[in-house]
Amino acid sequence: MLSAANENYVDMLFLEDTDGKHTYAAFYYDIMRAVSYYHGFSQKYIVLCIPNQYKFAVSYFGIILSGHIACLVPENHLIPTQMNDKYIVSSEDWNRLECCTPAERPLCNTSPDAPCTIAFSSGTSSKNKGCILSQTNLLHDAQYSMKIYHYWKGERLIHILPFWHLFGIVADLIGPIHQGCSLYVPENSTVFFKSMEYFRPHCVNMPPALADTLCAVIEKVGPKVTGGTLKKILCAGAPMNDATAEKLLQYGILPCTAYGLTECSPCVAITPDDDVPIGTSGKPIPCVDIKIVDGEITIAGSTVMLGYYEDDKLTRETIVNGYLHTGDVGYLKNGHLVVTGRKDNMLIFENGIKCVPEYVEGLVNRIEGVQESLVRKDIGNKIPELVIVCDNLSEDMKSNIKNVMIQESLYPFVLKLQTEKIERNSMGKVVRYNEH
Repeated sequence: MLSAANENYVDMLFLEDTDGKHTYAAFYYDIMRAVSYYHGFSQKYIVLCIPNQYKFAVSYFGIILSGHIACLVPENHLIPTQMNDKYIVSSEDWNRLECCTPAERPLCNTSPDAPCTIAFSSGTSSKNKGCILSQTNLLHDAQYSMKIYHYWKGERLIHILPFWHLFGIVADLIGPIHQGCSLYVPENSTVFFKSMEYFRPHCVNMPPALADTLCAVIEKVGPKVTGGTLKKILCAGAPMNDATAEKLLQYGILPCTAYGLTECSPCVAITPDDDVPIGTSGKPIPCVDIKIVDGEITIAGSTVMLGYYEDDKLTRETIVNGYLHTGDVGYLKNGHLVVTGRKDNMLIFENGIKCVPEYVEGLVNRIEGVQESLVRKDIGNKIPELVIVCDNLSEDMKSNIKNVMIQESLYPFVLKLQTEKIERNSMGKVVRYNEH
């Protein structure tokens, strides 16, 4: 893949950041220097702790092509203590890497099905799970996703998803490299819109909360704030708000969604460019097989991980008869996947009523004036508490909210109003507190 990109896109821009512009040829040259640098390391696992995204990408490929296993650890997460045979890469390594003579070719002969990456969970669970992935896992995920969701040569992308997150590796690195796209990395989040006006992107992959912000800014100052060429956005990590998706379509921007999990490299389903049904998570990519078992989404295929790092028991519990049990609840509708929530988020009340909070929140969020919502148990754990984020709660809104809760057998309930946003993690997933 990298050799083909170097040959086909040699003088094209690969990535621009505050350090300058990097062509595909320069990127490949730096990767082969990284291969030389990491080849002499005796440690099996190389943990990447480099904030600069270009240097991260160079080091990531250099680690893999020198026969080591790259470890992706979320920002501010602890590096697993049980990973003894490891080396932690920091920005200081870059200075030593720059002095290396580039390797002429990869210095290993590793099977494409052998471990090449361990991606650690970025969720809210205290258990830091490491998903072991192969080159086959990652390349199949990118290649088969692009049969549905397309990049093209010369397409410009704003890069904001960190490469320590697997969706960033696949959607913002491997996929664009395949097609010869150009990336721009903003200095920080405060200059995101200035970056849009400067780089004039065709696409941005982003968490849903940023999509909400994008809509609000477009509504306030007009579409010119996007640079005038934005054709689509792709959201992952959490569902996109339906109202946001509808507004984006009105502005001529396709609101695409990807559903996945680290255990599946990570993309499982993605919105096609020519078929955008709002409220779904897109079509399953061609190399996966989805079965709904007792309401749970289970997945088999070439993108399913090799297993959890040093946890055979959890691996056996998660992958049963070749199918990975996601813990997500959903169904297939007209060939598209609809994800309604998490099994472990399900609430069960004293009267026996069960509730998937994400599904109910989706219904409430469609009510005009509601910015977002959160369903949880009240202080006594007896009845639902519904948290509503809005500026003002009208009588019509109260009536519509009550109707939804009655419809879902969640009446009576406690209604709590707030103006501050609901807490989310770095990929836009709600941080839930189901018990008080």
